[in-house]
Amino acid sequence: MGLLDNYTGVGLSPRPKWRHQNIMSNLHIDAGLELRKKGLRFLTESTVTNDWNDLAPDLVIFDRNEEPLSMIEITTHKELNDIIDKCYVLIERFPEAEYFVYDYEAQVLYQYIYEDDTWISSEEAEIKSQYLDRPLIDYLYE
Repeated sequence: MGLLDNYTGVGLSPRPKWRHQNIMSNLHIDAGLELRKKGLRFLTESTVTNDWNDLAPDLVIFDRNEEPLSMIEITTHKELNDIIDKCYVLIERFPEAEYFVYDYEAQVLYQYIYEDDTWISSEEAEIKSQYLDRPLIDYLYE
């Protein structure tokens, strides 16, 4: 489940579990108003461009020109490495954007650091989005 999966058709593809959906919904609600006040758009499962066949991360923060600024994926521990690997497709296209992956089973958040071409975890550092006022982990709960 995740970033590159095709969910078309009722009952034809696995959908994220309710736990995943709850976390995504809470993040969207809690951060959405904050981002809107800053003139940013925060969408769930939206394509990263106006090509509706493009990739669709769980959550994307867009600027006023519909450029993706930050992308957040929510995943299980089993799918974590696959989702991180899939993020590189977007990193190549949007190197200036932020990338986060949240393993909700382990309750660990990861952030991609472009300058070092590495991922850091919330176990080793406080992870923040430059677009949000609080650490990102504060918005990720069930």
